[in-house]
Formats: sequence, C-alpha cells, structure tokens
Amino acid sequence: MADLDEFMRFFRFLLLGMWACTFVVRADLPVAQTFPADGQQLLLWVASERGRTAPEVQAARQLAARGVETWSLDFASAYLLPQLPSSMDEVPLQDLEAWLREAQAGGKRVAVYAVARAAVPVLRAAAALEPAERQALCVMLMHPNLYSTVEPLAEPDYLDLGSLAGLRVLVLQPRRSAATPWLPGLLDHLAQQGATTSHVVLENLREGYWARETPTDYEIAESRRMDALLLHELDAWGCK
Repeated sequence: MADLDEFMRFFRFLLLGMWACTFVVRADLPVAQTFPADGQQLLLWVASERGRTAPEVQAARQLAARGVETWSLDFASAYLLPQLPSSMDEVPLQDLEAWLREAQAGGKRVAVYAVARAAVPVLRAAAALEPAERQALCVMLMHPNLYSTVEPLAEPDYLDLGSLAGLRVLVLQPRRSAATPWLPGLLDHLAQQGATTSHVVLENLREGYWARETPTDYEIAESRRMDALLLHELDAWGCK
C-alpha cells in the first residue's frame, strides 16, 4: 500500500509539472522570439510544422538589422506538437488571435509570413479578427498547405478557413514543387473565402529550400538572402 501511495504522489507531481510547463509556454507565446528594430514595419514569422530553422533565425536577425522588427513563432515547439502537418490544425486559435492583436496594438505596419501548413491557423485566426483589423493586415504564405485531402492526379480539396474578406494574401510558390500546378486552384479558393490574392513563383527553388539536406548551390545562396526576398516582396506588394 505504501508503494502505491508513493506512486500516486509521484504521478500527481508529474501531471502538475506537465500542466505548469504548458502554462508557461502559452504565457510566453505572444512575445515568441523577438528581434527588435526601430523601423515602422513589424513582421510576424510563423515557422512550418517542421519547426524553426537556423537560416530562418538568421534571416530574422538580418531583417531587424534592416529596420524590420521580427517576431518568430514556432508552433511545434511552443505547444510540444509532433512535427507533422496535422499538428498545425491543433494550434489554439485564441492564442494566435491575441498575438495578432498585440502586434497591431504597437502602431507599426504588420505583415505575417507563414510557411507550409502554418498557413492554416494563421488564416483562421485572421478570419476571427474584426473586419478593420483584418484589412490592416498583410499575409504572405510560403508554399501554403491548405488541403483537406489530396489524391494522386486529382485537384485537391481545400479547408474551410472562414471569412477572409478584406485580407490581402500573397502566395510565394517555389517552381520546383509538386504543388505548383495546383496554384491557380489555391488562389481561387482563397478568393472564394474573400481574400484579395496575388502570387510570385520562385524559380529554380523547391519547397523548404532553406532547410534541404542536399540543397543546390542556388538554394544555398537564396537561403542566405531570405531577408532580401521578403523585403522586396513586401515593397513590391505595397505592404511595407
């Protein structure tokens, strides 16, 4: 009986510790990893389901050095989630809504950059904003995964994201991606949800080119200038 009591005390302690860790992670979530700057642009960088990578951190530092404050969020780490696309569907939207509103409350021009399946919680959180808040936001999506189902040789089905009326969405699509032929359908789906869309095709690049195990020389070079790419697209798009 003593052994059983000791086990139960240990088990309750373990559960309390897990709860406390979760609370701390969520309490810190709105600030994420920040790279301050004195400029009037704030970029919210949301890593893919595979987590934040060293080239992304370096690009965030470079953006800050060029006057663009950058907040970097890694959902997989923040919520202790498996590094799978489906994990992004489990991100608590109320936390991300609060993160977006906190960013807008600072008075800077706010843009969001989300990679792969991280586009799903970002767009759903944007849909939950008030119309004026949504209209003041620009969203850039790097090869977004918005699919509910994908069958070989068939056009994919897309997730319901809520009303995106007034939201500006720019899709960055690497040319050397299996999903590139689906780009027109993806843009149509976003437009049907109410978004104003545009797109840029990134030539000679693959999805996640900055974190490939065997990158090409061109991909290595481009991974070192992601800050320049994002600044250029923000400026060309009129969101800088």
